[in-house]
Amino acid sequence: MHLDSSNGQFGDKVTLLAPKMTFSARSSLKFSYHMKLNDSDTFAALSVYRYTQLQTYDTRLFEMRGNQGSEWKTPESICLPSGTYQLAFVGTVGYPSASDIAVDNVVVADDINCEYWDTSSLDGSLLLFAGYSL
Repeated sequence: MHLDSSNGQFGDKVTLLAPKMTFSARSSLKFSYHMKLNDSDTFAALSVYRYTQLQTYDTRLFEMRGNQGSEWKTPESICLPSGTYQLAFVGTVGYPSASDIAVDNVVVADDINCEYWDTSSLDGSLLLFAGYSL
């Protein structure tokens, strides 16, 4: 996916939907991204969501905002919630003609080090587990 904002307007979104898949409790997502933006652009974003059968973006799994430079970056593996759904990669235009966002090398695999923790029901509480805060 490549989002070049030269023909876009502030706030426009481009969505790439992966095919529907069934994920286990140990599924992980890895991908590379590129975000060359105007240094003052804090609105442009790359987000990854769980896209459900009800056609809603119900869980944000990843989000990056701001200029990340001209190099490709690969975040740590993202542990995915189990279930059957699609992954939605969403690029949001910030300053027109200054937002350049791309995604490549998307891989979903089993990872024995992955276990998804649903923190949505914590109502702002702090979850401490093994010395880490989520």
